[in-house]
Amino acid sequence: MKAKDFRALVAELGSLTPVQRKALMATLASGGSSGDAVALIEAEFAKAPACGHCGSEAFSKWGVATGMKRYMCKSCERTFNALTGTPLAHLQKREKWLEYASAIVDGLSLRKAAKRVGVHLETSFRWRHRFLAASKGAKATAVAGIVEADETFILKSAKGSKRLVGRAPRKRGGKAKKKGLSTDEHDCVLIVRDRSGATTDQVLPDLRARTFAAYLAPIVAKDAVLVSDGRDAYGAFAHAENILHIPIITSHGEHTYKGFHIQNVNAYTSRLKDWLRPFKGVASWYLPSYLGWRRAIERLGENFTPTRCLQIAYRCGST
Repeated sequence: MKAKDFRALVAELGSLTPVQRKALMATLASGGSSGDAVALIEAEFAKAPACGHCGSEAFSKWGVATGMKRYMCKSCERTFNALTGTPLAHLQKREKWLEYASAIVDGLSLRKAAKRVGVHLETSFRWRHRFLAASKGAKATAVAGIVEADETFILKSAKGSKRLVGRAPRKRGGKAKKKGLSTDEHDCVLIVRDRSGATTDQVLPDLRARTFAAYLAPIVAKDAVLVSDGRDAYGAFAHAENILHIPIITSHGEHTYKGFHIQNVNAYTSRLKDWLRPFKGVASWYLPSYLGWRRAIERLGENFTPTRCLQIAYRCGST
């Protein structure tokens, strides 16, 4: 385990009871990277132990199977381990999980991750989307203060599909056939970010004002100042919710208005686009997972370690 990963793991020890810490250290002492991953998972389970089938907290020990502690639920009378009911359930080769989490932290493509870890490409694909399942839904549920909103467009992709409907295959990455931006050939991603760094995003099905409003209304504080580009949908939403709205119309040469700007959200979008580029096209179906992946990187910074990545994947968005 790398020093940075070990420090991140040690930081989690403070939330464990003495008994839980003792169990974790005993498992780590058994050696092997598989032991590291199992120790991490069982330490996470110990924070909020419950049946992976029914959620009951009434259970008893039931031996050990496949290298993990097993339990018997007193409510549903089914056996389970710490992985039951999580995105990591039924995945094999646990000794490679932390190494694969490292490939995610490093932003490797599926093929490069498979090569580094020594697994099949299909395994890499399956692990990638299991590991990212939790991050997909981990986004800010409220933004306040000065809130910047903007939309960005990403070329639609059916990457990995065996059948394409409505168009011929194109080269990886590719270009749109029509000029301009629309939801016909692009996925529209609405990005909302406040000055504290709280960030949320959503792939929108269309550009109608009511679609923007449906997503913005639950998350934008009523006393916020909404700063956006000149799209009418933002103005309509702000008017309906009685929120102060400041449009920045760059086509008119405007970049700031009395100190207000959308440079924060634009910079985030730029980092997102640069980070996505090496993947040479992300399948539209999996775009929300990649958006969540990027949010985790932005939110955690240097603390987005393989250990933390595995914890997030296990806890299914609760961390």
